Amino acid sequence: MAIVKKAVEFQEGRVIEFTCTSDVVVGDVVPLGTGMIGIAVKSGLVGEVITLELEKVWTIKAKDSEAIAIGDKVYWDNTAKELTKTTTSNTYAGISISSKSTSAGTINVKISR
Repeated sequence: MAIVKKAVEFQEGRVIEFTCTSDVVVGDVVPLGTGMIGIAVKSGLVGEVITLELEKVWTIKAKDSEAIAIGDKVYWDNTAKELTKTTTSNTYAGISISSKSTSAGTINVKISR
């Protein structure tokens, strides 16, 4: 009787290949559906294959008017190009591991967790 594997390892998954649907610059936040983001580790033009980092902690601009605490879930607003606590129409980005008040700034976020 042959055994059929239900899953076969494809890749480690911390860094993945991505075909650009628009021009991407290294360091850009790239939404992947509504459930996660990746950070571009290489620039690319539409149709080119680049690599995206799916883990690590990144410093990313957050919405000026929002206070964000350590442990808050944050989402990527691809229109405003910033993190927010607002879920509607935004892509889950990760968990904040730093905080900020209601002034301009960035937060450190553990992405895709």
